[in-house]
Amino acid sequence: MSSSKKSGELRNNYYPCEVRVLPSEDEEISTQHKSTWTHLWRDFVSSTTLHGIRFIFYHETYILRRLLWTLLMLFCITLMSYQIIDRILYLHSNPVNVNVKINYNQSLTFPAVTICNQNAFKATTAAKRKWYRLIETMYNGSSKFFSQKDLDRFHASNLTFNQFFQQASHRKEDLIVSCQWADLPCGPQNFTEQLTDYGNCYRFVAPENARSTGADNGLKLLLNVEQYEYMPGPNDAAGVKVLTHVQNDHPRVRELGIAVPTGTQAFIGLQVILVQNLEIPHGQCQYKSLKFFPNYSYDSCLVECYTEVSSRHCGCRDYYMPSINGFPPPCNLEQYFTCLKPLYDDFSLWLESCNCPTDCDYTVYDPVMSYATTSEYAGQRFMDKINVTTLNSKLKRAREITHRMDARKLETFKEKVKQMEQTFIDVKQLIEETIQKRILNQIRNVTEHYTSAIRVTNRRILLLRFQIYNVQKNFMRGRDAMEERTLSHLCNSFHEFVFAYETNLRNLITENDMAIRRTFYVSTINMVDIRTENAKRALANFTVLYDAYVTGTPIFRYKFQKFARRYNNYVVPRPLLNESTYHNAYARGYSGKLGDDILSIMEALSNYRNLTWEVFTDATLNITKMNLVSGNFIDACERFYHTKSTLYYETVDRPERILKKRLEHTEKQKADLIRIKSSMLNTLHDLQNTSTAVRGDVLVRMESILQATLAYFRYSNRSKISVSNLFHSSEFMSDVSQLRQFLQEIATRGALLFDRWPSLATKVIHIWRDIINDRDLKEYYEFKNYTNFLRDVEDVRNKIERSFRHVRAEDDLRFVVGNKDVLLFEAVENLRTELLKFQRSTIFDENVLKDNFLELNIFYRQLSYEEITQQEAYDIFALLCDIGGSLGLFIGASVMTLFELFDLFGTYIADSKMRSKKP
Repeated sequence: MSSSKKSGELRNNYYPCEVRVLPSEDEEISTQHKSTWTHLWRDFVSSTTLHGIRFIFYHETYILRRLLWTLLMLFCITLMSYQIIDRILYLHSNPVNVNVKINYNQSLTFPAVTICNQNAFKATTAAKRKWYRLIETMYNGSSKFFSQKDLDRFHASNLTFNQFFQQASHRKEDLIVSCQWADLPCGPQNFTEQLTDYGNCYRFVAPENARSTGADNGLKLLLNVEQYEYMPGPNDAAGVKVLTHVQNDHPRVRELGIAVPTGTQAFIGLQVILVQNLEIPHGQCQYKSLKFFPNYSYDSCLVECYTEVSSRHCGCRDYYMPSINGFPPPCNLEQYFTCLKPLYDDFSLWLESCNCPTDCDYTVYDPVMSYATTSEYAGQRFMDKINVTTLNSKLKRAREITHRMDARKLETFKEKVKQMEQTFIDVKQLIEETIQKRILNQIRNVTEHYTSAIRVTNRRILLLRFQIYNVQKNFMRGRDAMEERTLSHLCNSFHEFVFAYETNLRNLITENDMAIRRTFYVSTINMVDIRTENAKRALANFTVLYDAYVTGTPIFRYKFQKFARRYNNYVVPRPLLNESTYHNAYARGYSGKLGDDILSIMEALSNYRNLTWEVFTDATLNITKMNLVSGNFIDACERFYHTKSTLYYETVDRPERILKKRLEHTEKQKADLIRIKSSMLNTLHDLQNTSTAVRGDVLVRMESILQATLAYFRYSNRSKISVSNLFHSSEFMSDVSQLRQFLQEIATRGALLFDRWPSLATKVIHIWRDIINDRDLKEYYEFKNYTNFLRDVEDVRNKIERSFRHVRAEDDLRFVVGNKDVLLFEAVENLRTELLKFQRSTIFDENVLKDNFLELNIFYRQLSYEEITQQEAYDIFALLCDIGGSLGLFIGASVMTLFELFDLFGTYIADSKMRSKKP
């Protein structure tokens, strides 16, 4: 290669963009120069194209990197902003954490214990102050209608509830029988009186802290609620209400108190819970000063609010509301019923006026209740602790007062006395009537009416015996034959059958000899087939028997005495037989069910047959299936026996029982008729002699006691105990016994006279009614054309009454006695029971003890308290920390550096690839 060519190549290498001027066409160019110029032009074009491509590539890559960078920046800023805003909103929501901490102490302050008798007022005290009727009227269930007229009637407009509760309530000396705090004795003197929304209550404050747990280390009380002194009031339960609370809190016993009944030992285990709430905005509590209470609590705030509302609207307060120097004053009854009570009824006004936030710091005594019934031993122990003589005296006095003042008890007693008075007058008039005059007129017609009644009675007895014989021989005898042939064999020894069958199946499995197996198979199938065939026959027999009772078609044709066989179809008691298939739930459920039970047995036997074939052919035995099939068969047989026994008793045997009862009843009527003729005169003479003696002595003494009883309602100085003594005296009991005996003679011998004479008419009416109303003999009457027996029963009754009208009107002792003797002795017995119950209620015994006494144990379950504290869950410092973390994460060196390194390496790799493509 020439030197010029070499220099051209060097320039091309070092100056790739140099432009040269081409020689003109006129110049003469040598062949060497032309070759050199051609090479230079090709180098120029090649260099220019490569640099253009590089320029375009670097420009587009720069734009793409900047766009990606911008998008990443926007994404990171958005995510950071979202997190910061979320934390600000969380701070604005004022989140709260609740911490629970258990603290263990050596001792704990014992809460104040407020105890209220469920009954607000004491009957004897209220009666002594002449407030009983007033209080009863206010709390008799219609207090909403208590008006100014009632206040004027009792002259009570200026009285206040404070007077009632403070002067007429149960005293603590009577309520608290015994008291023990830990191992220290206490008593009523340790309790202070306090008016609450539940009435007059008593509060106990422990003299020292509780140093141990359990019932023996708390407050133990034996209380007498004096239920015998209970009277109408704002509460209806019997027992006490107990509330444990902070000592300076106002107790809301009505809403928060625990009811403890009488006759129990109550155990109240306490757990202390201290609650600390946050103020607004994080919590709901607020610190608020009160006017009537030194320390704030929600209960005290409510009571103070109620006080202000009642004072603002009525100018007074309710009895339990607080006051300062007597203001606001307590409402009198007129102010209460005209203003305060309507205000209570519109309770929404109270709620709208009260702004009582939650306490920021308060203590809760969480109780756990358990009860035990007072044992007989504990009852005796209580009896030893108390003065029974004093309690007996108080009990008698209270019973006298409550039974006289309680309108319900007084009215009940008065009603029973009036009932006795009226029934006594009725009996006296009955006895003083001339019985002997009625007796003489009865003798003349005895024989005639007796003969007529006996004749129709004998006819009825004969037809009833015919019916009984027909049922026994032509229906029940069919049942006996079917039972003997098929029904008794269907499930006979069914347990043994099941055992034998299952044994054959097992032998069929274990036996390898095919001939023997076939023998077992055939034997087993025969067992099943025999039972199946018997079941088919039993089903057919049952169908015949059941249809016979439904349709009244005799199964046999036995003959009764001299009656022709053709009479059998007419004397059949078809309605009775048909009715026996549905007369009660058992008959309806079981009369036709025996067929279904037989089908169930047949189905079970069919399953046995199929199972036998499966075992024989497969040579395997499914024990579960065998047990199921056997169980179905056993159940079906047990149902069969039960259904059959019910069918026999309720359907098959019932007609015989009823017919025998009818026969027995008719024979008894006949016997009554027979006794009339022989004993009627003696009966009448005995009654006449006894009546004379009773009128002269017994009635006079009983009337004097009755007048003394009526004086109890007119004079307050006569006690109910004295009335009770009169009714339980031996003289009164003797008179009652004589009168009872005489009236029993009137009842028994009068009943004989009713059956004989003059009640012979009624007896004959009954006989004719039985004959005519016997629908089971109506078909026979029509067949024999007994027109007398087909008459209307009312016509017969009217005819008999007409024939006996004179006797009934003049001489019938049944209408004289009636049920007057029963009413009299019921009235006497009711009155004596009432007085005896009252007399027993005045004796202090274990029943009175259970109705009035209870034992109360209040203690700590454990010497620890649970502290529940609200704390701010998120504050400004936490927000700044979260914002700083977000800024450091998205703007700091950590994440952004990763993106920068990624960009650096990406650029480097792209540049390296471009250089590697350089020619």
